[in-house]
Amino acid sequence: MSKYTEVPSHENTQLNSDEVFVEEITPESVVVLSSRTMNRDGNNEEKEEEEDSTLEIPRKRGAGIMCGVLGCLIGGPILAVAAGVGAAYATGKDGATGDIARAAGDVALSVRDKAKEVDEKHDLKTKTKNASLDAYERTKSASKELFRSK
Repeated sequence: MSKYTEVPSHENTQLNSDEVFVEEITPESVVVLSSRTMNRDGNNEEKEEEEDSTLEIPRKRGAGIMCGVLGCLIGGPILAVAAGVGAAYATGKDGATGDIARAAGDVALSVRDKAKEVDEKHDLKTKTKNASLDAYERTKSASKELFRSK
């Protein structure tokens, strides 16, 4: 059984290590403590829970790829690289720019998920591969016939 001492709810109270102790930790006795920060006014306020870090890297990749493709369509390969790298970097920043970059990453992730769903339903990946190989073989044989006749 776990034993806890009562912690007063007064904001200026500081805990010493001997005020709170646990004899045994069980799954039922796990306590999540929120971190506190001090704002400029000197008041304590709870930190907002950070977003799940499992989405951070895929979101960066998605934002970079999406903005890179759009940059390529608009201004070519140089703008594609600049837009992709800039969007991936901006996902880690606060403010409107970071929000827009993260939203672009979220859109890219949802497009990827939808594309996987459509591919599973219609087997587009295999059909596209087979059509590409067929077009390659036809082009190859037509090229051989064209250059043999001369």
